Amino acid sequence: MSPFGERFGQIARWAIIVAALANVIEIIGLRIGTSVAGDPYSGLNGFLTTATGAAETLKVCAFFVSALAVPAALVALGLRAWSRLQRSPHRQGASWWDDSWRDVELPEVTPESVSEAQWRWRNAYNVPGAESVRQRRDIVEAICLSGGGVRSACVAMGALQVFSATPPASVVVNDPEWATKSRSPALVDCVDYIISVSGGGYTAGARLLGCQEFPADETDLAGEKPIATPASRVDPSRKLRVSERFEEGSVEFEHIRRHSSFIADSVPAMVRALLEVFKNLMASVLIVFWLPVAIGFLAGYLLAYLPVAAIVPVPRYWPGTKMQLSEFQIKWNPAYFPSLVHHAAAWWAVAVPIAVAVVASGVALSIELLQVGPTSERRRRHLRTAAQVAGVFAAAVLVVTVLLPAWMRFLSNLSLNGGSSHLGGTIGAILGLQYVTAIVAMASKYRGRIPKQVAGGSWRDKLPRGVLPLLLVMLTLAVLAVAWLVVLGAVAAGVFGYLTQGVAGHLRPVAWLWAWLVVVIAPIIILSATDVTSLSLHPFYRNRLGSAFAVRRMVQRFWWGNGGTCEAKEYPDDEATWLHAYGGVEDGPQFVFAAAAAISGKGKPAPGLNAVSYTLSDQYIGGPDLGWLKTQELWTACPSRLKRDLTVKAAMAISGAAVASTMGRQNKGLQTLFALSGARLGTWLPNPNYVAILSDKTVERDPAPTSVMAELKGTPPRTPQRSWPLGSLPTVRGFTYFYRELFGIHSIDASLVQVTDGGHYENLGLVEALRRRCRLIICIDGGGDTPPLLSGLADAIRLAQAELGVKITLEETGDYGVGSLAPGSGKLPNDDKAFASLQPRLSRGCVARGKILYPDASGLPADKRTGKLIFAKAVVWQGCPDWLLTYAAANEEFPHDPTTNQWFNEGQFAAYTALGRILGKKVVEALAPAPDVK
Repeated sequence: MSPFGERFGQIARWAIIVAALANVIEIIGLRIGTSVAGDPYSGLNGFLTTATGAAETLKVCAFFVSALAVPAALVALGLRAWSRLQRSPHRQGASWWDDSWRDVELPEVTPESVSEAQWRWRNAYNVPGAESVRQRRDIVEAICLSGGGVRSACVAMGALQVFSATPPASVVVNDPEWATKSRSPALVDCVDYIISVSGGGYTAGARLLGCQEFPADETDLAGEKPIATPASRVDPSRKLRVSERFEEGSVEFEHIRRHSSFIADSVPAMVRALLEVFKNLMASVLIVFWLPVAIGFLAGYLLAYLPVAAIVPVPRYWPGTKMQLSEFQIKWNPAYFPSLVHHAAAWWAVAVPIAVAVVASGVALSIELLQVGPTSERRRRHLRTAAQVAGVFAAAVLVVTVLLPAWMRFLSNLSLNGGSSHLGGTIGAILGLQYVTAIVAMASKYRGRIPKQVAGGSWRDKLPRGVLPLLLVMLTLAVLAVAWLVVLGAVAAGVFGYLTQGVAGHLRPVAWLWAWLVVVIAPIIILSATDVTSLSLHPFYRNRLGSAFAVRRMVQRFWWGNGGTCEAKEYPDDEATWLHAYGGVEDGPQFVFAAAAAISGKGKPAPGLNAVSYTLSDQYIGGPDLGWLKTQELWTACPSRLKRDLTVKAAMAISGAAVASTMGRQNKGLQTLFALSGARLGTWLPNPNYVAILSDKTVERDPAPTSVMAELKGTPPRTPQRSWPLGSLPTVRGFTYFYRELFGIHSIDASLVQVTDGGHYENLGLVEALRRRCRLIICIDGGGDTPPLLSGLADAIRLAQAELGVKITLEETGDYGVGSLAPGSGKLPNDDKAFASLQPRLSRGCVARGKILYPDASGLPADKRTGKLIFAKAVVWQGCPDWLLTYAAANEEFPHDPTTNQWFNEGQFAAYTALGRILGKKVVEALAPAPDVK
């Protein structure tokens, strides 16, 4: 059972006890009161009447709380029975979790070679298939493409064009015959991994999809087998290589150039994008405000039938006037509704649990002062628990009997005085404010990176970075909270007023069956069948990315001659680019899309990180913290809604889901707004840890070093306490997932986890390359962090040290010293005064080198624990051609255009791809001679 279920069960048990005690007190009070003659509202009889009323109020409130446990228990029992049915051995297909699970693959170490202190590092190297790659290659190589939207995609595209015309790192660069060898693979073909994050994934996905064969039949489209890599036209005896696509001048490169403004490149497209945001906003509003309508309906019904309110929720008036009926006038009718008079006993009902909480806290404090020992600590803990439960119960009684009726009365008086005439305008204003704030927040997420000269000199620029969007968010959330309470109170007051309209006799009749169906049951069914990911920007973002980056080269020869046509064809909508079928190339590197999974509560990562690694490839998805799943087997087991997000285009969109309701290390207060407005990216994917629970593959997370070494030495661990999951993945991600995003509830044992931008974990992909124990890493950083801080690289180095034990030491001096990346370190060519304004931004270099040192826990041999890092940063380098320097002088934000700018024009595309080629050439120079890695 979940912790929430256990806590709710405890509260329900306490509520039953309170209801039973209150019922006993009520019976005793009634017996005594009826046996004593006199006025029931004075003296002893008055006290007994009030006490009996308080007991009745407590009983009703406690009974209501405990009654909630009945449907919850029925649901829990039903889920448990369904789980057992799903897990029964004779049920066909019930072993999908065993087929999908990939066993842990850790470095092979011995107790003598690794200390207990490094065991956490060893677990972080859990990557399926990494050991086989290491055994096959003496030096495992990787290219990392950083996040940064279209900006980073263009830089990565230019760099990969250079790597496609460069020999592998193991080949001597000055080989004059290499370029003429048609069978010789290029650098990009010979690396073991291409690891991409966010915008880098746009380019990686484009390269990957550009090397896929056209599907031959429906079997290929259905994803039943991997799509073949076509033969190379240069050499038909071998497969097409990654280096043979997206060259300068190629049709597919021209296609991306023409679609670099992929979100909306025309007025109709922009209108469609804004309508998507508005549609999602309306869906989110429906999900958010359905709950207060249902609660208000139930509250109005109960307060009318059960006289427990200290304040009459909706007063009655003389017909046709605004004159209230007094309590005396209402009681004049012997058949008056008890809910139309004040009940002072409700205050006693609030005071009793408060008194219990005070007494229990006082006794616990006395025990703390006077006693010490295990027995006294247990007593103190139990008393503190009792005080907390009593306090919660007192708050609940206060809300039900005092605050909610008072709020209903206020709203009813407001409506009587004409306030309801402005309700429609108020609701429209709230929706408009939320819509505008969502657009502003998305546009302002990276606004602080724009220079002041570009942003302007208004008072807004004097505020600290992010303050203005945060103030807008706080204002929106405050207004929405008030609107939520207004809807709840207005509905409750309306129901109460309708039922008690007759003042006496019988409550006004209602077609309760239809009312409950329309107000409660129907919305639950509709919202449960609605997929929240489909009501986000993720499908729109995925499709727009595909229209720009998912293309193939199509060559047609004329049968009557040697001529023909060559064009770039977009992937059609009915070709889903399944990740297991389209996510690999037969003669090339493994493509890894780095994302981040949000985790809270048990298993939560370090404060400020708020996310764990979650990668997607054609072979496996997952990460070392959650575990790994086989991509094809998981795809087979997934419902159709989840399958739509197990594609290459979806992986590109997920890895680039920067605007999300959970943003890991980049949380800046905007995530709640994105959840509320529907202007959010990312999706919910299967949780490997959930599959591990189904497969009984979980191991106890014991921080004690003795258990670590016992496992290393072969001693079986203690059996962990097992949960009882459903045994199947959800068909739709219903409205409960929306509330999980809204309140940040991300359990490590849930069936699905929210997966977003890889930059929410680490923006370079460097940690993922180190996790695979690469000894030569080329990192192309097109991120928006401005040197000399290099915050993206600093975050990666710090995270690698903390999670992997890897130490990276950057060169301090020389041509590839990290100081050469600093703005102002460069010199203008020939003291050219035309570019004098660039001097503060000019850097002496654009590439830095570093040494990688792996720990013992990596499992690498002692003589192979060092590696080389080649880090290329998008900066204004002093050696840039004049046209690029001219562009930089005219565009002060270059090369750090905000990531939210997904509308690149021709000049921006040309400038950033040219800068990427410069970085690629400087990386090749840094590689020569062959890397000195021993």
